[in-house]
Amino acid sequence: MSLLSIKIDRVAAIRQIGKFKEPDPGHAAVLAEVAGADGVTCRLREDRLYIRDRDIYILKEVVKSKLTVQIAPGEDLIDRVLEVKPYMVTLVPFITEDPEENKGVDLSTGINLYTDAAEIIKAKGINVALQVEPDTEAIKGASKVKVDAVELNASDYIYAETIEVAEAELERLEQMAELASKLGMGVTCGGELNYHNIRPLAEAGVFDEFTVGHAVISRALMVGMDRAVKELVDIVHYTAVTA
Repeated sequence: MSLLSIKIDRVAAIRQIGKFKEPDPGHAAVLAEVAGADGVTCRLREDRLYIRDRDIYILKEVVKSKLTVQIAPGEDLIDRVLEVKPYMVTLVPFITEDPEENKGVDLSTGINLYTDAAEIIKAKGINVALQVEPDTEAIKGASKVKVDAVELNASDYIYAETIEVAEAELERLEQMAELASKLGMGVTCGGELNYHNIRPLAEAGVFDEFTVGHAVISRALMVGMDRAVKELVDIVHYTAVTA
C-alpha cells in the first residue's frame, strides 16, 4: 500500500492573496491527518512566498504523522530545518524567474552542493530526499548524494498530450521507481497529481508515497477538507490492492 502526503502550500497561497492570517496551513494539516492522510508536505521557498518560517514551527508541533519540508540547499533554509527537525527534508531546485518551470534537481552542475546539504541534514537525524527527473542518470546521481529517498517528478506523464505518450511516461516512472528501490532508496511521486492521473500510478504498486497538493485543496473548497482527503486516500490506499 502506498502512502499519501498532502501538500498544503495552496492553503498558504490563499492566505497570501488577501494578506490575512487565515486560512491557516496548520489547521489544514490537522484536518488532513484526521481524514486519513499519512503525512503533510510543504515547501519553504527562498523568498518565503506562501509558507513562512512560523508555519513550519507550528506544523512541527501539530503534525503527528510525517512532516516533510521541501527546500533548496540555501544556508538559511538548511539552518531553519535543522531547528525544526521534520521527519524528512526534500531537497529541490532553487526557484527561477520562470514560474512554469517544474523540473527536478540538475546534479550535473550542483551535485557537490546537494551532497553537502544532505550530509549536514542527515547528521542531525533527519531523513533526506531529492527531487529528480525520472531518468537513469538522475537516479544514479541521487544514490551518489546518499539520500534516503527520491521524489520523482511526474510532470511529463501528467502533461502528456496523447495516450501513447502518457503510457510511455508511466512506464518510465515505474522503471525509475524500481531502479531507485534497487539502489536502496525510497520512492515518492509528485507533481500536479490529481484524482484521475494518480490512479494508474497507484495501480503500479511501485511507489512508496504520493505527494498531492493543488488537486486536493481545490477539491476541499467544494466539498470540505475531510471529504477531499478521504476520497484521495481511498484511491491511493486501496487501488493497488484491488487492481
